[in-house]
Amino acid sequence: MSSSVKPVDFAAIKSISEGNRYDNREIYIVDVRNPSEFSGGAIPRAVNIPLPDLGAALDLPPAEFKSKYGFELPDPASTDKGLVVHCQMGGRAAKAANALVDKKKYEDNLYIYSPGWREFSSKI
Repeated sequence: MSSSVKPVDFAAIKSISEGNRYDNREIYIVDVRNPSEFSGGAIPRAVNIPLPDLGAALDLPPAEFKSKYGFELPDPASTDKGLVVHCQMGGRAAKAANALVDKKKYEDNLYIYSPGWREFSSKI
């Protein structure tokens, strides 16, 4: 995983899921698990973009991305918006983070919640 991706812990993801800013940014939570996992329980405010669909999602024109996923993909250089990716236990989230760095050049505004849904669901 790229060294530019910053980890967040349970307290941070819980706060983000409650609509709070993190690192002075509005953060969108991207859950890269498959739809059946997502429908079985998800972090509040998370948007499901399964890992196999992520590459195609990143290629969508901005209006089509927003229509399909319900939010505008933040600009990689944005100082006031960002993304946090997560999955069940971290493996797919790391792949997603790499794709975001490689394809869209995310750096300062990309975060990962590696413990994922497994930890979050055990603490709520």
